[in-house]
Formats: sequence, C-alpha cells, structure tokens
Amino acid sequence: MSGSRQWRYKMFLGLMILYMASACIVALTLLWTTVAQYRIENLNDKTENQYLVPICAPSKTDTDTDPHMNCDLLDGLLYEKFIANGWTKIVYSAKVDSRSIAIKTVNLKGKDVTDCAKTNSVLVCYNKAVEKLVREISLLKQLKHSTIIRLKHYCSKTAEESPCMKYAVIATEIGEPLTNLKLLQMTWNQRRQIIVDLATLVNYAQHSPIGVLGLPDLRRPQFVLVNGHMKLTDLDDIIVGEPSCSTNDDCSNFNITIKCISSRCEGYNSKLNIQKSFQEFGPYIFLMEGVPREKRMNLDRLRQLWQRNNVTTEQLLSDAKLL
Repeated sequence: MSGSRQWRYKMFLGLMILYMASACIVALTLLWTTVAQYRIENLNDKTENQYLVPICAPSKTDTDTDPHMNCDLLDGLLYEKFIANGWTKIVYSAKVDSRSIAIKTVNLKGKDVTDCAKTNSVLVCYNKAVEKLVREISLLKQLKHSTIIRLKHYCSKTAEESPCMKYAVIATEIGEPLTNLKLLQMTWNQRRQIIVDLATLVNYAQHSPIGVLGLPDLRRPQFVLVNGHMKLTDLDDIIVGEPSCSTNDDCSNFNITIKCISSRCEGYNSKLNIQKSFQEFGPYIFLMEGVPREKRMNLDRLRQLWQRNNVTTEQLLSDAKLL
C-alpha cells in the first residue's frame, strides 16, 4: 500500500472513530435526559409516596399543640380541580365538611424540582421544595391579618433523623384569581377597595409582629379576591427584617438607595414594597374612569406619592382611606 493510500486509510479510520464516539456521547446524553425527565413526569399523587419512602414522622410538638395541624384530614383529601401552579407549588380546590378550601402542595413538574433534578436526586429536590412550604406554614401561623390568606389546616412531616421523604400540605381559605382583566373590569368602588387593601398590606409589612417584611416577589398572581378583598397567598419568598449591609452600596438595588445604618439597610423594605406594589398594580387601580369628581384630586395625589416613592406607609394608608 502506497504512502498516500495509507494516509487516506488512517484519516478515514480516525474520522469513523470520531463519528462513532460522538454518536455514543449524543445517545448517552439523550438517554440520561429521557430517564431524568421520566423520573419527574412519572411522579404523581398516587406514586410519589411509594417512590420516595420512607416518609418522615410529623413533628410531635406541632401535633400536640397546634390546632391547625391535621394530617388525618389532609392525607386522605380528594382534590376537586386544579387552580394554579408555580415554580415550587401547585394549588387545587377541595371540600371539607361541604366547604371549599385551597390546597397547596409541591409541584413535581415545577421549575424548582425539575431544575434541581438535573444534578440531584428527586428525593433531595422534593425535600428542598417541601422546606419552602414549611417556611410558608410558619409565616401563615404568625402573620394573621386581613390582607393575608387565612390558614385552615396543614400537615407537615419533616423529621431530620434519616434520609426520608419530607411532606407538607397547606389548606387555606379559597379565593378568586386576581387577573389583569378582572382589575380592568372593576367598578370604581371595587378599585378603591383594592387600593385600600394594598396600602393596608404595605403598612402591615412595615409593622408586622415578626419584624419589617420585604415583599420582593409581589405580583398579581400571588393575590386572590376573598369577598371583594385582596389577599396575599404566597409567602415563602418574604424577607423578614431589613437587609444586612457593610457599606451604603449594599443598600442600593431596584433603583432604591438607602444608607447603611448599624449594619442594616434601614427603610429598605418599605421602599421596596411601595415601589413593587405600584409597578404591579398602579396601571390598573389608578384609572380615572368612574371616579367621582370630588375624589379625583385625592386619587391623583395618592398616585403621585405612591409612584415617586417619597412617602411613608402610614401616609399611604391614611390617604387611601380618604378616597
């Protein structure tokens, strides 16, 4: 065999080996992706407990002292229909003693679990999601207010002794989803109530019993209407206490600039809540359509104060009640 033929033969052989290696890598990648997706998609209400056993034991302290803790009720609950879902949770409606309630549990196909499952076991990812529900249970028990959804029951199983499956289900009062269209279709009196409810929530966040609260993920899908009143339903992302800081630069974010005082960004949460609430609701609740002539000046003044974010939460609430 001549030198040129040998060279062509070696090059062809090398290309074939490279092609086969590439094909194997692609096939293995597709197989791994399919298996990982199968593991997530085939976990459902009927199989998750079998797949991730054993289940942790419920907290003895909660079982003994908390009237809201009711695993017997929630473990055997029959869901009626899907309501909504998010990155971590999925919400259904159900009936207890002929009364409708909202049921929250882990969303197995949500972004939190599926992204986590790309590099971790389903058990680890599921348990991380449960921990967010457990935090929300804790906040619901402490933040009892007219602008926050009311906790009815919950079941929490989160023992730490062994690598078991944690478990959390939350039952709350049920409400109507608060959509952009619903806001635009409201009468002036209905919008006025939303303004008062929103100002009340922002002010409550400034004076809550567990400290100043930050609402960084304040969005309309996190609210529902209960008997005409707006209530916050999603609490797991709430920040408790002002952010810590070393310099003033640590207190600059979201176009908010606050001084660092005694290692805390004093007043940051108030500014954040006022800004976020106006950005999300302002275009829908400060419409002049249907507003009585004698209220228009007050409404426009409140809109400007809210938008400029140069007002206290107490003043916002006071002005909102004048509408």
